[in-house]
Amino acid sequence: MNGVNLKLLQTFLLVAENASFRRAADIANRAPSAISMQVRDLEAQVGMRLFVRTAQRISLTPEGQALYDRTQGAMAEMQAGLEHLSEVAARRRGQVTIACAPTLASFHMGNILASFARRFPDSVVSVREVAPDDGLRLLQDQKVEFYIGPEILDLRDFDFEPLMGDQLVACAPPAFDTGANTLSLKDLGSTPIILLDERTALHQLVGRMTHKLGITLNVRYELQNTSTALALVKAGLGVAILPTIALSLGDPDTFRAIPLSDPLSIRQIGIVTAKGYVQHGYSEQLLKFIRDDFAQNSV
Repeated sequence: MNGVNLKLLQTFLLVAENASFRRAADIANRAPSAISMQVRDLEAQVGMRLFVRTAQRISLTPEGQALYDRTQGAMAEMQAGLEHLSEVAARRRGQVTIACAPTLASFHMGNILASFARRFPDSVVSVREVAPDDGLRLLQDQKVEFYIGPEILDLRDFDFEPLMGDQLVACAPPAFDTGANTLSLKDLGSTPIILLDERTALHQLVGRMTHKLGITLNVRYELQNTSTALALVKAGLGVAILPTIALSLGDPDTFRAIPLSDPLSIRQIGIVTAKGYVQHGYSEQLLKFIRDDFAQNSV
């Protein structure tokens, strides 16, 4: 038997639930003869009678009851799925939810979101500030439209669109500043190091760099926030390894930002999206704002 037309099944369910061709026709706003013809077409396709017809009433045959029991639940689930998709589409027409790495949220997103709100006053943008691994989980669960952050290695189910290169620097207070124009991680020796914690892409990148160089850093402080790292630098407690984009959060008079010369010391910042995901109107417009802002204000 070839695939049964869903319209025939819908008509069958309508007749079965109302025990009447005429009532089913009234509900469907169609002629009783058209309803009867569709039921006969379905019976012809399945090769058996589905209804017992008498002058007084109609009822389901045992085979018809079995088909009803199986079909009614499946059609209800299908309808619920379609209604859910309609609700999601309605929400997305006016609302955009994105995820962003903490440092980028501090440096870039304020001006972007303010400009976007002025251009599209009916839109609602929500931002979730999360580490890269959490951003990927949100993307996978379709809880955010896209993620703005540093490039992540071995992306299989996601696409990465680079926006800018971001140089890693050693933020050295006067007590640890040797006057060099550039530094290798090897040059830091036993210097107390201030580093963001292992959940961050920066920590993972520094780990790959030290592994490549065959060295171990004297990591004295592992922190969650860039602003805390810069506060410890200001207090003279050590040298912080940070991306250049984070320097706007600190006081440049209290330390010197020295570029690292090691391989991998320039990371890419960009947009991460789930493969095959189609952006809706407002999220696509927000992506354009983000691309323009990074193109004009890359540090």
